[in-house]
Amino acid sequence: MLNITNAAKKPTLIIGIILSILLPFLAIYSSLLFKDSGLSKEAQFYISRFTIWISLLLLFLYSFKIEKQPFLLWKETEYSFSFLTTAILKTFLKLFLAVVLTGLLFMLLKMNSQSTVLNKALGILKKSYVLLFFTCVTAGITEELIFRGYLLPRLELLIKNQKLAILISSSVFGFMHFGYGTLVNIIGPIVIGVVLALQYEKYRNIKIVIICHFLWDLFLLMLKTK
Repeated sequence: MLNITNAAKKPTLIIGIILSILLPFLAIYSSLLFKDSGLSKEAQFYISRFTIWISLLLLFLYSFKIEKQPFLLWKETEYSFSFLTTAILKTFLKLFLAVVLTGLLFMLLKMNSQSTVLNKALGILKKSYVLLFFTCVTAGITEELIFRGYLLPRLELLIKNQKLAILISSSVFGFMHFGYGTLVNIIGPIVIGVVLALQYEKYRNIKIVIICHFLWDLFLLMLKTK
């Protein structure tokens, strides 16, 4: 078990946690700066995706240069290809069931799930499957590395409470989607974040949750853009 003495010092750790929340937030909404620039919506979408990669790079640099420790505090557990495949399938199934049950709850509570912002984004993605695929790759890799790979272990290290760390990291992940304008678009990602955090805790292999996140987004976006 890592502790503050053999990892980053507490102030450095806290700053890293703040950066892991602030940088993705700024990256996601950076496209607003180009709203009246004359750039096409597709170009603005690409810019927002690229800036997320930049935020990940900055976080990598912070962990190496300032924290002076690995980006991933939890050492990657190596598995055979067959085990990895099974773990990915199990994780995806848990993700699917969790989202379906959450969706049923939203229906019972008659919660509004219609997002004008999301519908506009889907309209853009429908015109370019290259952008759709790039969006899924970006979300799968950057979001898992930041929120599960970087943020979750450091929260556990700081607050010494696994369940609370999972809840906080997943809530941060969920609230990153508040720009879609509905409560459903916040709670849904929180549920997804909890499932992926639990699976990362279980397997200690970031590739599993990255692939599942990518596959889930790809499945969902392909379904919604048909």
